[in-house]
Amino acid sequence: MFKRSLLAISLLALVPVVQAATVEVTWSDPQQFRDIRSTDSGQQRFQSRVMTELETQFRDETVARLEAGQTLTIEVADVDLAGEIEYFHANFPFGLRVIRNVDFPQMTLSYELRDADGKLVKSGTEQLADLGFRFGLLLPADRSALRYEKQMIKEWADKSLVQ
Repeated sequence: MFKRSLLAISLLALVPVVQAATVEVTWSDPQQFRDIRSTDSGQQRFQSRVMTELETQFRDETVARLEAGQTLTIEVADVDLAGEIEYFHANFPFGLRVIRNVDFPQMTLSYELRDADGKLVKSGTEQLADLGFRFGLLLPADRSALRYEKQMIKEWADKSLVQ
């Protein structure tokens, strides 16, 4: 038994290590974003939650599309969440985010995709906007507050990261 374990460990040492793809997301100046406003007094907490959820979505949608060793760097320059905050709603003294068809999600980003040797494979600046966001193929069970923005990121990854 000990010999088999030793043999297995020895064989694993001979297997080349495959470096997974890396995705890095940065945010240029969130205080200047068009609309990443909270509907209560916890603006910093809301902004942090939005950025964390969108960063996770970028990683989830892109890492599987990349080859081993590649690095994708994304810089988000602007975010405009779906809907607008409206005030003077009963029971919502700090406002309520109301989603209407004309208040579609938008995002501005730039990206660079580099191979394992650091050579530039693809880059660009994108103005993402989903004018038909209310008519997309979202699952009815998706109750995320950022479901429209997440779908927009998925569609961008599908379109832009085809190699």
